[in-house]
Amino acid sequence: MLRPLQFRRRNPDRSPGGLLLWFTLVPWSVGFVFWLLWRFRVRGRKHIPRTGPAIVISNHQSHLDPMMLGIAIMDRAPRAMARRSLQTDAPWPIPWILRVGIQVIFLERGAADPAAMRAALNELKNGRVTTLFPEGTRSEDGAMRPFERGVWLLIKRGKAPVLPVAVEGTFDAWPRQSRPRLRGRVLVKIGEPIPCEQLLEMGVDGAIQFLHATVDTLRAEARAEIRRRSRGRWPLPGPADEVAS
Repeated sequence: MLRPLQFRRRNPDRSPGGLLLWFTLVPWSVGFVFWLLWRFRVRGRKHIPRTGPAIVISNHQSHLDPMMLGIAIMDRAPRAMARRSLQTDAPWPIPWILRVGIQVIFLERGAADPAAMRAALNELKNGRVTTLFPEGTRSEDGAMRPFERGVWLLIKRGKAPVLPVAVEGTFDAWPRQSRPRLRGRVLVKIGEPIPCEQLLEMGVDGAIQFLHATVDTLRAEARAEIRRRSRGRWPLPGPADEVAS
């Protein structure tokens, strides 16, 4: 019952005040607003490791995804990886919140970024959690894009389990190159952790394909639940109805 106050377990590198504000009160408040707007729900929180390092990966449909993902796994106060251009092209106060409040690890998209990789590996080395979107950018139609290979380097060097997560419905709520829409339903589904040893045995191509299929299966299950609960109104039909083979 006192999990939100277990500051050292959640993230000993953050101050109690920072954890209470940015990873407890703010997620609760924003999550309630998201519930009012899009009936936001989270499934599978029991799979989140209470302690120890973990690499959280998710699909990427919308600008809303980082917030939805952060709310879903706020118990571990994760440090997310995000493109550096958000510091300049995102409206204020988002850059300040990302830099000061959430303490995002900024990286150059489409290029090697040793400093960002070292920061992420340091989080894992110290038993903390880092999150990333292996697709590299938002989907144009809600369906999943191929995963980039940067996630493999983090797995190989970080030696941490991977927690697969799927976000579904945010494409309807805020599609790419469009304004937010006050309609739709959103659900985040968290899968079981995957040991890094299992992924390393598969090799780079096999592991990336396996992770992509795992997240896409979770996404399809979340999509089916949304459609069932909304009696077929949401999500809107489209390419995302297909699961990548």
